[in-house]
Amino acid sequence: MKKSLSVAVSAILLLSLSLLAAGCAGQAGVEAKSRPASYTDDLGRPVSIEKVPETIVSVSPACTEILFALGLGDKVAGDTTYCNYPDEAVQKPKIGSFTTPNLEAIIALKPDLVLATGGVQADILDRMGELGLTVYAVNAATFDGTVKDIRDIGEITGTSDQAQAIARDMEDRAAAVAREVADSEAAGTARPKVFYEIFYENNVWTAGSGSVISDLISKAGGDNIADVESGDYYEFSVERLIVENPQVYLMGSGSMSNPGDINARSGWDRMDAVKNGRLYVVPDDLVYRTGPRLIDGLEAIHNAIYQ
Repeated sequence: MKKSLSVAVSAILLLSLSLLAAGCAGQAGVEAKSRPASYTDDLGRPVSIEKVPETIVSVSPACTEILFALGLGDKVAGDTTYCNYPDEAVQKPKIGSFTTPNLEAIIALKPDLVLATGGVQADILDRMGELGLTVYAVNAATFDGTVKDIRDIGEITGTSDQAQAIARDMEDRAAAVAREVADSEAAGTARPKVFYEIFYENNVWTAGSGSVISDLISKAGGDNIADVESGDYYEFSVERLIVENPQVYLMGSGSMSNPGDINARSGWDRMDAVKNGRLYVVPDDLVYRTGPRLIDGLEAIHNAIYQ
């Protein structure tokens, strides 16, 4: 009797362990299937990334900031000379500049994944692909597109939880800005006319409707007077600027200008923004880099418009 009972207990134990193992295997299978093996990047290119990358090269300061925010600093094998945030990014091996990355330096690092962008890097993307590198392009032109990119990179790199936390924080803070804008408009306050100066020399370079800066101005509660052009960045005449008469004037910190310079420009005192001292400097990195700090740029623009 005891022997039969012992055999029965052993059989039940073995069955339980088998079921547990099967359950774990099934769960592992579900987790493996939850991450796709192929992705479509911001340029519409299909990119096969079957395994979570262990060695990553970033050819974009925005991508570098995303990777470090996701806790992937140890996996970043190299980045560009433009990658200056966070401080740890400065210490990484350099693969050239943002506009002229060194292909040999990238290949030498043997990356599983290269994160790049479009625009000036479009030609080199094809070249990297021809050399057998796995390249994913991150090229958001809006705040919402940036949040999506963070989630996508989180999925690709196996850090979805951290990516979701960052994305939710950005969305919550953006929603708070949206509520303040809506309350202001409900109270009858019209959106102020806003101009963003990228660079000034005879005429002014600014951000058109296709730029992330224009999207930020709109979300922050302003009316970008440069939206008359659908491109991203272009030259805007001083004559036209004075006629348009912006009420808020924003300058990127890289514009080589400051409020004192603008006050001294001949004829510019006819603009309401100059008359009323509504001239503000916005840190470039917060509005050009489509990464986690873009929410700081949105809040900075909103604060300038409504202060």
